[in-house]
Amino acid sequence: MPDNIKSKILITDDDVFISEQLNSILEDLGYDVTAIAFNAESAIKALETNPPDLAILDINMHGSNQGFEIAKYINEQLQIPFIFLTSFADANTVKEASKLTPDGYLLKPFNEANIFSTINIVLNRYAINHSYFTIKIGHELHKVKEEELLFISSSDKYIEIHTSTKKYLKRDSIDGFITANKLTDVCRVHRSYAVKLTKIDSVKGAIIHIAEHEIPISNTYKTAFKNAYNAL
Repeated sequence: MPDNIKSKILITDDDVFISEQLNSILEDLGYDVTAIAFNAESAIKALETNPPDLAILDINMHGSNQGFEIAKYINEQLQIPFIFLTSFADANTVKEASKLTPDGYLLKPFNEANIFSTINIVLNRYAINHSYFTIKIGHELHKVKEEELLFISSSDKYIEIHTSTKKYLKRDSIDGFITANKLTDVCRVHRSYAVKLTKIDSVKGAIIHIAEHEIPISNTYKTAFKNAYNAL
């Protein structure tokens, strides 16, 4: 991950003092706190509104294990890493927590050193297994998960990068963008299109279907596309 792109972190804890302390430490360490949630409902809303790169989940909030509810939502809907935060280290809690496959644990009371080391290990491990690429538009850098890429289209001197969540317009060429970002499983199918092979829903004749999009295959790229697609 480029140094000038801050990792986004969601905090959930029903203790205002602890959540504010954690927020202050994370900001001092250079992270971007997307929201502070005090229960499962507000946490899930925050996850939907502004998905973070990592969530820190207090297990016990308002007398129940609401952290488990949030973790289940993350596993089903987002597949981002999460860390359980708890003052309990009893066997039953750990056993139940482990079923949700958290990426790490933080025990209260915490300090800056163990927060940094835990988050750093989790994010680095996740980055190894989940590739990102960056898109620079003007003075802004956008971090995009490679698994969200659908296809790239071009028009004149600009390309449009289509992902499952949004579309980016950038002054570049398709081949230049693919090479610069070392994108995998991306194949040219037309002078104006390249597709993410693993996102193809179907191929009918000379038309590729990805989500609601129809992308033409030209004769120039037909053989190369067929070989790449069949090799998956």
